[in-house]
Amino acid sequence: MGKLSTIANMSRYDQMQYYRAKRKDAYAQMQTLTSQANNLTSIKVSESQGMGNIVAKVAYQRSVQKTA
Repeated sequence: MGKLSTIANMSRYDQMQYYRAKRKDAYAQMQTLTSQANNLTSIKVSESQGMGNIVAKVAYQRSVQKTA
């Protein structure tokens, strides 16, 4: 970010353009981080479902072995 004294010396239009560009960059970064967070969440959900399937399969096998 530029120095505040430098920004204060800009015209109002240039200040507006500067802050618009900063907001646009921040929004793009936020979208990137949100996308990464969503990807990690979907990975963890899939991992949890897989662990649930394994536990269910083991429990089923144990119950079948006890009755046989």
